[in-house]
Order: sequence, then structure tokens, then C-alpha cells
Amino acid sequence: MGASSYGVDAHAHDGVQHSPKGKTRRVLSRTIARTVMAATAGVAIVCAILFALVFYYVVDERAASDLEAECETFAEVLDTQAVDTETTLALLRQDAAVVPSDTRITLIDENGTVLFDNRADAALLDNHSMRPEVIQAIETGEGGSGRYSATLQEETLYHCVRLNDGSVLRLAVTQSSVWGVLQSLLVPYMAVLAAAVLAAFLAAWAISRKIASEFLTVDLDRPLENDAPQELVPLLARLDAQKKSIDAQAAERRRFTANVSHELKTPLTVISGYAELIDRGIARPEDVQKFAGLIHAEAQRMKTLVDELLTLSRLDDAQAAAEGMRIDMDQDVSLAQVARTVVARLEPAARNRNVALCVAAPDDDGLSDIAVKGNARMLEEMTRNLVENAIRYNVEGGRVTVSVSRDRRGAPMLRVSDTGVGIPPDLREKVFERFFCVDESRSKETGGTGLGLAIVKHAAQFHGAKVCVYGNDPRGSVFEVTFPL
Repeated sequence: MGASSYGVDAHAHDGVQHSPKGKTRRVLSRTIARTVMAATAGVAIVCAILFALVFYYVVDERAASDLEAECETFAEVLDTQAVDTETTLALLRQDAAVVPSDTRITLIDENGTVLFDNRADAALLDNHSMRPEVIQAIETGEGGSGRYSATLQEETLYHCVRLNDGSVLRLAVTQSSVWGVLQSLLVPYMAVLAAAVLAAFLAAWAISRKIASEFLTVDLDRPLENDAPQELVPLLARLDAQKKSIDAQAAERRRFTANVSHELKTPLTVISGYAELIDRGIARPEDVQKFAGLIHAEAQRMKTLVDELLTLSRLDDAQAAAEGMRIDMDQDVSLAQVARTVVARLEPAARNRNVALCVAAPDDDGLSDIAVKGNARMLEEMTRNLVENAIRYNVEGGRVTVSVSRDRRGAPMLRVSDTGVGIPPDLREKVFERFFCVDESRSKETGGTGLGLAIVKHAAQFHGAKVCVYGNDPRGSVFEVTFPL
């Protein structure tokens, strides 16, 4: 059977997981350190911005409150001591010197004309009647507002009080905006940020060393016996399961190798022995043909064994990496057609053993055909092994029936029954193991290798099918392959 007997690209998968060459792996401790430092720097920046905002709004509220109190006090003094606008102006010029240097005083009449300003020439200032704080003061007696200068990164706060003579007294102070506050804090903040990053680096180094040490102390030979943190338990459980699986596979592989060696050694010994007798001229002339026949029979047995080993190997690879094998599993396969093809191919072998071979399919009764999704060649291989076993372990004058039907749920089912020697109930699960033979002497006599039912099991699993075996009343065995709905 060729390497592409199931529609497989022989070079599509070599069973090896190739890792990219030259790939630099990440160092966990460095990753942790970078993460901690980045998080620390991010938190520090956010905290600085929040601090600046809170600081700004607190200072802004305090400045506005102080300005309001100062303006109201100043207005009360003017209302008490001044009887008219001229007196008010005289008092302002007299008291302007004692006002804090960062406070600007402006007197505005009812029409918005600036009468006095301690920072500029009143005659040069434009009309203030449209200023929001002035409008509010004229209407309600008191008003305030704030204006931001993007150029100077500053904000000016204004508060107005209407005096008894109808004029408006306005006080103003200028303070840094939130961005100005941030700029003023930039140098000390950078120093604090550098210290925080350095502290974060040291903390990250210590943390990463601690985490790395937890991994380094893990005993991979006994994953679940480690005194590891709770967070590592799922990983260790997976490692333990993988280790058990690998150990089981290794044991199975050793057993398989030993069985293969044993099965190949016997025919090789026979072939070598008879060939040596012929080669040395020890064999009598009348025995040469007999010895040649024995050599041919043993060679055929070896060929069958090798073919079935190759089939099992391909099925193992396909099951381990179904996607990479690119096996065509989308064929609509008629189970009746598979059964007829196999029966026609094995009819001569059944006739030689005096075994009747027949097919019972749905369309024989006028019913519709039963088809499954899968690989036709693989299903033929599976059916061939079932029918071959039924013929091989049958009795003289026995019968083998291959039937195609549906079970109670409507799932497709292939059934091979015989009237042969049967299988003891306690051995029915073991017959699918590789190289297992119920009767080894009969297997060797009939050419059995002990691999046929292992191939059946693998092919069925590859199609999502289930294989069952039970006794056939009154004698013999029945093998049922039930496919998914």
C-alpha cells in the first residue's frame, strides 16, 4: 500500500514541531521589571496630573473666596466714608498704595466708563459695560467671573460690588492656570518620578527574582508533589498529565517495538534456516521445492506484517495531526458499495476455506442507500480487516455476513458477523490491542498478524465511529461499527 493510500501528501507532515530558528525568547524577570516600572511611571504621572488639578481647583476656590471678601470689605469702607463719586475716587487714590500688589482695583460708572484703575491710565481703557461681572453687579449688586489667557498660561479672577452712588468697584487677581501649575511643578516632579522609577526597578527586580525562584524549584519529575503556590497548580496538573501520557506512550512504544521484533524474528529465522540449507546443498533435491514454498509463505507473512505496520503508522500520524496530513475526509462514501467491493475482493479467500460470504445492504430491499462522510480507502481497509478476520477464524462450511443498516437512533452501522470459533467474553476488549491474538497458533497457521483489529479501531476512531464486539448465537462473533449521526 503506497504512502498516499488515504489521499495523504507524504511531505505535508513529518511528525516534528519546528520552532523558528534564531528566535529570541523573552526573559520573565525582565518582562516583570518592565511591567512594574511602566505601571509605576504611569501611576506617578496620573497622580501628578490629579494632584495638579486638585491643587489648582482648591487654590482657585480659595483665591475667589478671598477676592470676594476683600472686595466686599473695600466696598463697605467706601460706602461708609464716601458721599459721592469724587470722594470715592479720592479714597481709592489714597488707599491704592496699601492694597496688595497683585490686586487690581477698577472703578466703573453706571455707563461702563472706567473712572479709576491702579494698573493703567483709566482714560485709555475701553468701555466695560459689556463685561459679564460688571453687568451682573449692576443688575444684582454683586458679580464675579474668570478669564483664561492661553498665551500667558494664566487665569484672572474678577469680583464686582455696586456702591451706593451707583458706580461699580471691581477687584481682580491673576494666578497660574492648571497647566501653569504643572509647569511650575515639572522640575520637582521629574525628580520624584526618577526616584519612583528607581524604587520600582528595585522592587521589580526583587519580585521577579522571587517569582522566578518559584519556577526554578519545581520538580518536573513529580509535578503534583511540589509545595508550589496555588496559581501554579493548574500548570503543574497539566505537566503531570502530559508526563503520564508521555510515559504511557513510551511504554506502549517499547512494547510495540518488542512485539514487532518478535513477530519479524520468527519468519526471518525460518527463511534464514531453510535458505541456508539450500545454499549449502544440505537439503535433498526433493525437499528444495518444499523449502522454497515455506520461504515464500514466511516472506508473504512478513510482507503482510510490514504492510499493516505501515497502515497503523499512517493512522497514528493522521490521528495525531489530522489537519497537517490533509486527508480527504469529505467524501460521501456508500457503506453498501464498500461492503460489496471488499466481499468481491475476498471471495476467493473465503472459497478456499469453504466459507460462505454474503452482503446484506439496504438497496437490496429497495431502500435508500446509507452513506457516511469520510475517506473511502480508509473505510475499505477497515472493512477488509473485519471480513478477513471473520474468514480466517471461521470453521469449515461457516458463514460470514456483511450487513449495512441503521441503529435505533438512525445512525449508519456496518456489521460483520461470522459462525467461527468466537471470542471469550473476557477477551473481547483486548482483541483491539496490537499483536493480541486469541489463539496464537491458529493466527500463525492462517497468516494473522494481530494488527488487523488495531487498524479497525484506529480507522473507526478517525471517522468518529464506535466499534463493538459480542457473541453470535449460537457461535461466532459479531463486530459492529456505528458511525455518528
